[in-house]
Amino acid sequence: MLREWALGSFIESNELIRKMFNLLLRQYSGVRELQDAMAQTYVLHERNNDDVQDFIIYLIQIRELLTVQFEHTEEAILKRGLWKLMNNRIFFQHPDLMRLLSVHENVMSIMMNILTAQQGAVEHEGEEVKEKTPIKDSSEMVVACSRFLCYFCRTSRQNQKAMFEHLSFLLDNATMLLARPSLRGSVPLDVAYSSFMDNNELALALKEEELDKVTVYLSRCGLQPNSEMIAKGYPDIGWDPVEGERYIDFLRFCVWINGENVEENANLVIRLLIRRPECLGVALKGEGQGLFAAFKEAIALSEDIRVLEEEGDAAPMLKCGLLGDSP
Repeated sequence: MLREWALGSFIESNELIRKMFNLLLRQYSGVRELQDAMAQTYVLHERNNDDVQDFIIYLIQIRELLTVQFEHTEEAILKRGLWKLMNNRIFFQHPDLMRLLSVHENVMSIMMNILTAQQGAVEHEGEEVKEKTPIKDSSEMVVACSRFLCYFCRTSRQNQKAMFEHLSFLLDNATMLLARPSLRGSVPLDVAYSSFMDNNELALALKEEELDKVTVYLSRCGLQPNSEMIAKGYPDIGWDPVEGERYIDFLRFCVWINGENVEENANLVIRLLIRRPECLGVALKGEGQGLFAAFKEAIALSEDIRVLEEEGDAAPMLKCGLLGDSP
């Protein structure tokens, strides 16, 4: 109608022309705004109204904790809010919505603030030895955040990619709470490997300096035994199997993706282990069956194959059990 009126009349007012063009521009830009909004719109069934309301309430509570100092009340609110979000049907039914609302970024920011504050308290405790005050244990909050982020990574590959950006920070704090086997799946190291598990694209994006951090942690497992296991009467094998197993699992997830071997990562892991032979732990000491026994078996097998190629049926008794005790 505006176009017909403009064509059918002679307009002398520049201000009127300017207003008309503003209206036309607003119409076209309004259509564009609707298109952009529709691209990010979720259609939810009316039976999900309660879930949406609960989701908004607990998300607001968590975001309000971004700028406060944590006390017992804030800790309870955080743990309850994360638990309610994980049990909300929107969490698994609309994983992209969780990412678009930056829920993982909020939880990650809270965990970073908690760990940074704890590290600062430890450093301050070391400087002031005279006045020692008990350092606040923040392990429960870290466990709650890590469990939420692990579930977040499992919802979709795009969510994995969003968490993969924080891999460096997660590996910097990968040693936290590993001594507690009951917390498997709820510590920063679990979030780290959940961010690329069974994802070939992200596994190939792993950097050498990131994997080198894990091999450094693994090498330390051979420097001192696990004090808790010794206190329970287990023998001292000169290696910490509790934390060592977790680091080995991380390297295994780097190499094996969807049941297939990623050669680039496998070669990188082997090079890093060769640079730090203390990572091999008990295997190099000749105790029990391990890598050392595998090396001896491989050497014996290669010698038997060479003898068979040179002497054929006249070969003497073979050494390797894989080829039998006799030719």
